[in-house]
Amino acid sequence: MKLKDKLKKTGRKSKVAYLIALLVIIYFVMTLLKGLYIWTDGSEFTLGNNINNGISWVIGYTSFPPLDSLWLNIPFVPFEGGEMLNFYKVIVPPAIIFFICALFISDHRILRNKFFTLKAEIEKEVALRDIRKDAGIETVSESATVDVVISNATNKDPSWHDRWWGKITIGVGITMIAVALGLK
Repeated sequence: MKLKDKLKKTGRKSKVAYLIALLVIIYFVMTLLKGLYIWTDGSEFTLGNNINNGISWVIGYTSFPPLDSLWLNIPFVPFEGGEMLNFYKVIVPPAIIFFICALFISDHRILRNKFFTLKAEIEKEVALRDIRKDAGIETVSESATVDVVISNATNKDPSWHDRWWGKITIGVGITMIAVALGLK
């Protein structure tokens, strides 16, 4: 696949991954806030009451039609008791999704760095060719410009999800999410 085409494709995947990562962060913050709200409800300490009142205000302020049903149905992070399985059930799915999004984003960044490195090397060679020509040193005439060379460049490096460790990561992630959703 040509480098520019692969860069466009990974760019689109990276933008979608950024959006999904943002939604995962919002989900995680909502589960933490709901867990803190339930944990500090009826607290006898002033700090606990202040935290509860602040979270109550945030939940009330963000309870408009799409989010109010989400606040009711979203699981909460248990902060006390022996509910380690419930903690696992709430934390693992967003963590795995965030990790996979980070892999897509890093794949695009690595490819973009490779593109700019290649472009800088080609520009350097073109500049050296011009300097040699100005100095009167014989050079082979080349009509290639930076854009032509870059548009013809190919990249044979597989994406992270096409490598063996990427396939294992996806399999382990799906298994962990299935286990987390199946726990009762």
